[in-house]
Amino acid sequence: MSRTTLLSWCLGIVGLALIAVACGGDPTATPAPDGRLVGQVTIGPLCPVEPCSGLLQDPYSSRQLILQPEEGGALRLNLASDGSFDVAVPAGSYTVDLSDCVFLTCDQVLPKAIVVEAGETATLEIDIDTGIR
Repeated sequence: MSRTTLLSWCLGIVGLALIAVACGGDPTATPAPDGRLVGQVTIGPLCPVEPCSGLLQDPYSSRQLILQPEEGGALRLNLASDGSFDVAVPAGSYTVDLSDCVFLTCDQVLPKAIVVEAGETATLEIDIDTGIR
């Protein structure tokens, strides 16, 4: 390979790396390994006398857990109809909140901090008191 060809090839590689960095990509970055986040959100009581008679609206499916990492955008996780969740998330530290949390104790219980380790399972329990008596 001639010296000119080698120099052109090296400049091309450096140019591609600069373009990747300028576009937000890091050619050496690897995605964070995942951990698991499992747990339960409990919202209650749902009526003045437990157990409730008649059909109740599902207080969970319309809400999402909002996981805000130290860096980057928030992750929004859907809750199952019983308030449970079990999801793989990138390892890291998160501040956890609940969308549309308008009950009495929301401000006292949330946000919560949690650390998810790579290859490990972190458990999170959130108990919201609605104030219904």
